[in-house]
Amino acid sequence: MPLALIPLLAILLKLLIVRIIIATGMTFVSYVGYAIALSKFKNYTKDALNSMPADIYNLLLIGGFGQGLNYLFGAFAFWVSMKLLNRLTFILPR
Repeated sequence: MPLALIPLLAILLKLLIVRIIIATGMTFVSYVGYAIALSKFKNYTKDALNSMPADIYNLLLIGGFGQGLNYLFGAFAFWVSMKLLNRLTFILPR
């Protein structure tokens, strides 16, 4: 009887390994895409801020605009991490 379970276990293990490889590959590809999008958004923001007059830029910084942008970029990075973590954890049983 236990010998009959060996092929079944081999098939299940193979499916689990394939699922893990696919999930990690999708996660890395998604992360690279999000990282590229975030860097483009940072570059657009930097270009827009550099085109401002210095007085207006300084007033924005005094008002906390720089910290607000940091919160925005941090929140986007956190959101991306949570999405990617959810993609990785769907392969593990709960």
